[in-house]
Amino acid sequence: LGTLLRTALALGWSSVVLLPSCCDPFNEKALRAGRGAVFKLPVHSLTWDELQALAAEGGMHLLAAHIDAEEADLAPHLPGGDLAAEGVLLVLGSEGQGLSARAMQVCKLVSIPMSGKMESMNVAV
Repeated sequence: LGTLLRTALALGWSSVVLLPSCCDPFNEKALRAGRGAVFKLPVHSLTWDELQALAAEGGMHLLAAHIDAEEADLAPHLPGGDLAAEGVLLVLGSEGQGLSARAMQVCKLVSIPMSGKMESMNVAV
């Protein structure tokens, strides 16, 4: 989680939402990996219902990164992309378990195109 917070801060994301069952952003490993990002970026704990309401109220895209997403490129949704101005909520699953069933049901699945020979990347990338 710390590396995710650090990456979000580096990419200019405005805040981070932690869903139920996410680890504590103030645990020792998250603090060390985040290099202080948790203190520089707003971090909110929400339920799925609250996240969906936030997306609906703000007219934001609710996306989930998934390796099997069919040609749904993440790039237009990132800062500087065509859809980023409309607002994006990007849901990431855990590296061990992946996306929850709810995330797969509620979100539009997107992927990061890869030209190399790796099948996936670290979730924090």
